[in-house]
Amino acid sequence: MRAWARTLPLALLLAAGPGSAALAADTSQNAAVSNARGLDLAGCAARRFFVFDVYRLRLYLPQRPVHETVAFDRRLPKMVELEVTYPGNVPGDMPGSWRKRFQERLPPALVADLRSIYQNLKGGDVLSIDYRPERGSLVRLNGAVQIADHGPALIEALLDIWMGPRALNPEIRQQLLSGRC
Repeated sequence: MRAWARTLPLALLLAAGPGSAALAADTSQNAAVSNARGLDLAGCAARRFFVFDVYRLRLYLPQRPVHETVAFDRRLPKMVELEVTYPGNVPGDMPGSWRKRFQERLPPALVADLRSIYQNLKGGDVLSIDYRPERGSLVRLNGAVQIADHGPALIEALLDIWMGPRALNPEIRQQLLSGRC
């Protein structure tokens, strides 16, 4: 089978367009993470495409219930984790819909760094974006810091993809805002 034929299905799976999404579980591990960072697990979502789990999202906030205004409040810390649940390597570039949103809001060098991280993701990897008002955002891959960015632009661009008024996948938005995991 040609390489593009093997990677095309996953590239389509990762695109954040409309699709079936399911709630993520595994709250015991998440509770330890949230307590260590002073945040509560506020919402979860999972991206599914047909029968394939692609990724899980976890949103951590200083308070519950989840509300858009709390998630986007620049004065409040927050963290988003993306756990790749698709087995194997994630092929190719980040979905064009994500890249377009990032390019609208972030400097080109930061978008290039994010694309580089994305291209090396594989099943089991956890990408976290941890925002603190006093220092900005830290992007970690499996716990190791990859990017440090001052200011709220990175976390806001990321939240806009999944939770903003123009969310790319309304099902994921609804799940994150439901406050259930």
